[in-house]
Amino acid sequence: MSTQLPAGPYRTLRTPEGDEFAYYIIPFDKDGICEGPQTREHLLAHLQGVTDLFLFCHGWNNDWSAATERYEQFITGFQALRKAQALAMPPDYKPLLVGVFWPSQSLTIFESETGPGFAGGDVQDKAVAASQGMLAEIASHLPATSRARFYTLAAAQDLDQTESRELATMLCDVLRGVSDSEAGAASAPTVDDLLASASAITAPEFDVDAVGTVGGTTGSAEPLAAGGIGGLLSALDPRNLLKPFTVWHMKDRAGKIGAAGVAPLLHDLLTAGDATMRVHLLGHSYGCKVVMTAASVMPPTTRMIESALLLQPAISQYAFAETVPERSVPGGFVAARSRVRQPITATFSTHDGPLHDMFHLSVRRSDDVGELQFAGTDSPSRFAAMGGYGPQSTTGATIVTIRNAGEAYTLPSTSQILGVDGSRVIDGHGGILKDDVWYLSWTLATAHMHP
Repeated sequence: MSTQLPAGPYRTLRTPEGDEFAYYIIPFDKDGICEGPQTREHLLAHLQGVTDLFLFCHGWNNDWSAATERYEQFITGFQALRKAQALAMPPDYKPLLVGVFWPSQSLTIFESETGPGFAGGDVQDKAVAASQGMLAEIASHLPATSRARFYTLAAAQDLDQTESRELATMLCDVLRGVSDSEAGAASAPTVDDLLASASAITAPEFDVDAVGTVGGTTGSAEPLAAGGIGGLLSALDPRNLLKPFTVWHMKDRAGKIGAAGVAPLLHDLLTAGDATMRVHLLGHSYGCKVVMTAASVMPPTTRMIESALLLQPAISQYAFAETVPERSVPGGFVAARSRVRQPITATFSTHDGPLHDMFHLSVRRSDDVGELQFAGTDSPSRFAAMGGYGPQSTTGATIVTIRNAGEAYTLPSTSQILGVDGSRVIDGHGGILKDDVWYLSWTLATAHMHP
């Protein structure tokens, strides 16, 4: 991919006023290594005069074309709203956009998961190719002597209790080898963690990241205790073990890329740009984990990030808590609170099926409480997602209902957390391409103009 990526901007766009601005894409591999070093160097060398830099990060299950399309859809909508409502930007406004691309595609094992990367063409062929690719990646972490058995178990119609534990053991071994740690604690799950999650997922199809569409099903029961899985695994669909595995696997990858790749980039952007340049972070789904990990672990700088907008964040509801319940440790992203000038803002919605109904069924390792492995309605579980229930147990957090476009917000003081209940307009995990969401983004980007 890096050989096809231009050394300069990916595209040049125009503001509603007709001024040109650059749009870069910086790709990273699964370990956070930048795959476009020349593009990165060009970006850092061309920051002079930029007043506002917007760094975007997509979520789970986006290929290259889907990720770039989503960035441009958000940009186009933002520009259109600005023009329609005559929303002012700062004097001498000269923006620059940076889209992070990371390998986020996983198993297409959810019935409704067609995703924009599979739109058009032969959907089945693309889905099979992606699924087989993920299975091959899992197998590559196993000893050669175990791979044939893994493929046999993964392809089975159903598994008995012995086979379920055998496959769960293999998957946990893979996670133990690739998962990361954020607060000095190991995050690898136990076999019983995985089996309990598999038992909890009994009516589970959801579209993990389809922006602009409605996705999700209901069913927000608390995960079963590991000791209660017993007879429920008498005929387990192996996909119900692979589902929580892929959730954990991509969650850990997002943290790794945020720490190893995006954190150094963010630090360099803050130090290389003009002293007056404002940096704005925007993430969707697991992209929120990428940018918040980066903001939390990057080396200290004398300059602050201006704003951070987390759209339906697939992170723990306690990620910004001073003390995580039952853990007596701070949330993994508390450090970011002092590094962002405006309140870190997170949307949540009761209509987000993956995060409101399913996330807490799959993500149930001890370090998933509070987002420790890397950096409205009462929550049904300590494992619940911020994008489903908003920030919890966080001193100074303010919760508001999303405003109509054009209706002013009163932002809380800096270093606080703003939870925005978007249930009125965010109609699914990817339902963020809305005027009211773009207006929220504009509010944060121009907050320094309206003290």
